[in-house]
Order: sequence, then structure tokens, then C-alpha cells
Amino acid sequence: MKEKLKAFFCPDKQALKGLFIFLGIGLGLVALDFMAKWLVQTYCTPHAAIEVIPNFFYIYLTYNTGIAFGLFDGMAGRVVNILISIVLSIAILVYLLHSYHRLKKFEKLTGLLLLSGALGNMIDRVFYWKATTGFDGVIDFFQFYLGGGPGKETTFVNPFATFNPADAYLTIGIVFLLVIVIIDLIKGEVEKGKELEKKQAEESQAEKDKIVSSIEQQPVDNQDKGEQDGQ
Repeated sequence: MKEKLKAFFCPDKQALKGLFIFLGIGLGLVALDFMAKWLVQTYCTPHAAIEVIPNFFYIYLTYNTGIAFGLFDGMAGRVVNILISIVLSIAILVYLLHSYHRLKKFEKLTGLLLLSGALGNMIDRVFYWKATTGFDGVIDFFQFYLGGGPGKETTFVNPFATFNPADAYLTIGIVFLLVIVIIDLIKGEVEKGKELEKKQAEESQAEKDKIVSSIEQQPVDNQDKGEQDGQ
């Protein structure tokens, strides 16, 4: 059993070394997310905006009991969100451990961002409850105004959804994942085209060989016929 697990997760020492570095970077991203949230929670007042770039970027502490960017907010779905976070984190981690040595750098980066984002928000959902910490849910604090700032009309992008570093990891990771899927689809279509061209070329060559063989065979057949007529 031990050997099977070793073969599943650690095919060779070189891959294992790279995997430890990879996981270390992931933990660094999670730690960065945790520290940023801790600083904002410690020194900022909830729902009080701090201007960083006028009419564009603000620090605005708020709490999200939904998924990301305030989606599916509400305590009713929080347990489901916790389970989703745990299952997603475990699934991504197991996949990365098993497939690390086969993945390309861009694919590793994508998995790293998805894992770090899932773990970062999972910590908030699992441990931050009003009864113990005084607040519920995930700490969000990045707020961008893409429509002119607080003085302008409130729209979908003014302000844009409030988020945190873990949300950013997840969003970038999902975008990268879509890019990978699109590239794989394009490559698949290109390979199909090449296979079709190869098959058509082989069929064409086979047809040409058949015609040439038929032409080469004709003199022999005519000679045999002439010999029979002479007899």
C-alpha cells in the first residue's frame, strides 16, 4: 500500500523536490491572503471606505457569507459553501500531487492559484463565526469603482464587487483554466485535421499505387495473350 501511494504521488525525487517548492509557494500565497485580511480586520472599520486612488480604488471592509464577490450570500448557504470549499480544495490538491510531474508550467500555475484561493477563503468560512470572532464569513476589502467613483450613479461596476486576494487567485486561475481548455480544444481540432489529411493522403497514394500496378501489369497480360494467339 505504501509503495502504491508513493508511486501515485511521488514518481521520482526530482518531481518530489519541485512539488515541495510548488506547495511552499502555495502556502506563501495563502499566508499573504491571511495577513492582508488580518491587517484590514485589525485596523479598519467595517463599511468605512478608505480612499487609496480617488474615484477608483478603496479599502472597504465587509464580510461575505456567500461564495466569491458576494454571490449566493446568506447564512442559509454557508454550510454548503464550507463543504464546497473543502471538497474543492481536496480535489485540486490530490490532482496536483498526482499529476504535478506531467503538468506544464502554465498548468501548474493555474492549479496553484485555484488551490491557494480555495484554501484562503475556506479558512475564513470554517473559522470565522460571530459567536467566536465577532463577525461571520469571508473578509472582503478590495473595492474598485469602474464607473466614475462614489459620486457617480451606482451600477454593476460602480462599485465593482468587493473581494479579497483569495478571490483574485481564484478568478485568475479560472481565466487561466479557460485558456488551457480553449487551447486544448484548438489543438484537438488541429490534430484531427492533420489526421484527416494524413488519411486522405494515404488513401490517395494507395489509389495511385493501384493505378500504377494496373498499368505495369497490362504489358504482361498482353504478352501472355499474344503467346496464346501464336500457339
